[in-house]
Amino acid sequence: MGHRMRVVWALIYFMVSVTPTHTFIPGADGPVIAQEALEGGSTSLFCDASADPNDELMLLVWYKNNAPIYSFDARVRTEWSNPSYNTTSRLTADVNQQPTALTVNNLRGDDQALYHCRVDFLLAPTRNIGVNLTVIVPPSRPFFLDELGNKVGSKIGPYHEGDTLVLSCLVIGGRPPPKISWYSGDDLVDASDGESDIPGVKENELYLPLTRNNAQALSCRATNTDLTEPVISTLQIDLYLAAYNVSISWVRGTVEGTLQAGKQVVVKCVAHGSRPPPELSWWLDHRHLTQHSNQSWDNATGIASSHLQLTPAVGDHGATLACVATNTAMPPGRDSKADLTILNVTYSPVVEISMKGDGRLNQVSELDTLHLECEVKANPPVVKYKWFYNDIEIGENSLWGSSTSSATLVVEETTRELAGRYCCSALNGVGETRSDTLNITVLYPPECSEQGIKLVGETLQCIVRSLPPPDTFFWHVQPSDEEVQHLTSGSAYLPLSQITGSLATTLSASCEASNGIASQDKACQKIFHFESLRPPQPQQCDLAYEFEEFQMRCVPVENATYYEVSVWRLSTSNSSLMLERRGSMGYGTGRALARGGTPWLVRGALGSLGPGDEAGAAACNRYGCSPALLLRPTENLLDAASVPWWKFLTEKDFGISIGAVILVAVFILSTWLAVRLARRTRAKPPAPVIQLVHLDDASREYLDTLGGTTRTKGTSIE
Repeated sequence: MGHRMRVVWALIYFMVSVTPTHTFIPGADGPVIAQEALEGGSTSLFCDASADPNDELMLLVWYKNNAPIYSFDARVRTEWSNPSYNTTSRLTADVNQQPTALTVNNLRGDDQALYHCRVDFLLAPTRNIGVNLTVIVPPSRPFFLDELGNKVGSKIGPYHEGDTLVLSCLVIGGRPPPKISWYSGDDLVDASDGESDIPGVKENELYLPLTRNNAQALSCRATNTDLTEPVISTLQIDLYLAAYNVSISWVRGTVEGTLQAGKQVVVKCVAHGSRPPPELSWWLDHRHLTQHSNQSWDNATGIASSHLQLTPAVGDHGATLACVATNTAMPPGRDSKADLTILNVTYSPVVEISMKGDGRLNQVSELDTLHLECEVKANPPVVKYKWFYNDIEIGENSLWGSSTSSATLVVEETTRELAGRYCCSALNGVGETRSDTLNITVLYPPECSEQGIKLVGETLQCIVRSLPPPDTFFWHVQPSDEEVQHLTSGSAYLPLSQITGSLATTLSASCEASNGIASQDKACQKIFHFESLRPPQPQQCDLAYEFEEFQMRCVPVENATYYEVSVWRLSTSNSSLMLERRGSMGYGTGRALARGGTPWLVRGALGSLGPGDEAGAAACNRYGCSPALLLRPTENLLDAASVPWWKFLTEKDFGISIGAVILVAVFILSTWLAVRLARRTRAKPPAPVIQLVHLDDASREYLDTLGGTTRTKGTSIE
């Protein structure tokens, strides 16, 4: 703070301290208010510093036991507090509200004093208001000592009913001195607190005869102010008590206390007031029952309970059911208490349903008689019968006739709509019992469903309704323009592979079924087209010129067994294409499958093709062929297929002709030489001359064609 402010505060303190004052006399100088506060807490001291409209506040001063501790100079708006207080925590003031408040925080014992405020006004006389502040110091938590002076924890005992409990409750400190009271549960049992031999300690000694009524938890409460709750310590008394009340009650399964034979009931046994918890046991006459639930114990109420599930028989009527509660901590003779009840057992009708007839188990053929019997044992006798179909009660004058309220149900002509679950019930004075369900099956011959016959993949399926299911199927199938084929099967499925003939157009099919009850009255009929079973159109084909002719090469497609190739020639008018020929190629022919790299290729010969011609390839199976994929040869293929001018030189016939010409020339030349030599011989005898002529392969082949000519590697001419 600044030097100037410190000077101002010093002047205020000097003015307050040197101002002539007199001792504040409660009542004479002003009113006094009594006020209490807890040690360690806070309290606010209020002072009415309001001025009249024509007056104004000059100075407000608070005194503790006539010593100034705080002042507020309204003229300069300056506060001052005694150095023994800290204005930021221990002592705070609010002079902006009326009445003004002076708050003392973190109260200590020495803050207890007579406070008063003095208010000076410009015109009005000085006003004094006193506050007598009492600082309450709470006592310590009570603790217990037994009659031997030993400290007791949270539990004492055990005791027996009738013993006297001697116990002391002690409390240390507290200002003003606290009051000590004993409570049993919520009931006050002793409030005569007294002084202890120990300074600063208060004590209350309790003498309590123990009974069932005061065996609840004891509590000692110490209090010296209404500003806070009493300080409480609790003590549990371990007191042995036998059960004072045992009762049996029916939980469920009975009607006004009456039991039904064979029907499970639940009975409950409750024992009150036993400490420690008792053991509950069940007895039926002299038989110990062990099939009961584990007993439960409510510590707050001191109630033990056990449930018994009992299924009485007819012979249990008049038997005695007993529940015994035994406190094992107590001596025999005083340890147990029991309750018992006499069983009144009746039973509702025992009902069974059966079918009368020719011996077939729960089955009846359509239009035959259905005869059901409701067999009953009951006590008391049956007064009413009911029949149920699929859990719905059958009324009179319905499909089942008018006799639906007796022990017999008869239907003269049974239809399949009457198949289902049947049961009957009987009513007597105890109750109504329904029999188990009897499932009646009505057998009927096969008949066509709405679909009749349908195609599943490459299989025909005959769809009929019958009970039991059919065991024999008679098929009548006729491919287009062929004879009818009659087939018999034990299955509703007929593979198309069993049908002979072509299926490329239509197939007329009918089926009849038999199930041992009767044969089908009207056959199922349908006409089928198998376009969906044909293979798809080839998509990957090309034309090639191989083996001196055009070839169609295609990647095989799914579901194809052979392929059909066709050649379309351009008409003379160049205006349309005309089919010239069609042929098949398949996997079983010569070059049907040729490995052309990957994948396998299907090949088919086309012969020759000209500009404008087209070649087609279609994938086929027994159900027909796909649309043909048409291809036109390119100029490169047509050039490859044209014959060059020198091609005739390499042909076989041309070689034979050349060989023949050479042989003739050699023959003529040899003859001429022979004649010349002969003439020379006549003129001059010549010596013998031998000439060898070697024949080439072409000459030799030519000679072979002449036939009858003897060939040698060399020919001798003289």
